[in-house]
Amino acid sequence: MRVLAIVAHPDDADIFCGGTLAKHADRGDDVRIIHMTSGEYGGVDTTEEEIAAIRREEARRSAAELGCECEFLDFEDGRIEQSLEDRLTIVDVIREHRPDAILTHCEDDMHPDHRATSRLVSNAYYMASLPLVETDHEAHDPENVYFFGKPTSSFNPSVFVDISGYQDRKERAINHHESQLEFLEDHGGIDAEFDNLIKGVRSETRVFGKRTGVEFAEGFVPHHNSATDYLGE
Repeated sequence: MRVLAIVAHPDDADIFCGGTLAKHADRGDDVRIIHMTSGEYGGVDTTEEEIAAIRREEARRSAAELGCECEFLDFEDGRIEQSLEDRLTIVDVIREHRPDAILTHCEDDMHPDHRATSRLVSNAYYMASLPLVETDHEAHDPENVYFFGKPTSSFNPSVFVDISGYQDRKERAINHHESQLEFLEDHGGIDAEFDNLIKGVRSETRVFGKRTGVEFAEGFVPHHNSATDYLGE
């Protein structure tokens, strides 16, 4: 099985679906993380180029912790658009990697880059299967898209992956983003979870676990309702 996570920033995959990615990687699945941006707005007293280089290296270490490969696209942090050109970029990413399951942000999210990424992936998922849409790679039809996010009135997961044996690894992966842990705590703005990121993430996975009778779980909203223990089964 091939699993492709398409996320806006270098730490998003670890926070929202790191346990699921590690679980699939341990099963022998091909698991890859595509970062739309390098998170170059995530710093102070430095340049965008310097923080981007730091965050790319942190993301590589984090992906290795999870057992995944990772790549970076050329979208700009805080400035992801909705042009047809941008959509076709994601279409070609999907066609190149030919995933069975795609993981991405839910559209109901506070961060504009998360919302934009969700919409681009949703639209590209449909277009990737159309043979007459021309990109560098041949058409591909993934089995499903799974949306992740923070619990809200409109984000109510119906698919849960038991990550009880992977919570520690998920947290180690997040901790590789050293440049962000202090930055988010100081500059998280109105999002209170950044006051203690690891504690907040652990609380959310524990809540999802209680809903399904396990210690820790990650939750997803599937585009199509067709999953059980592992994504896509």
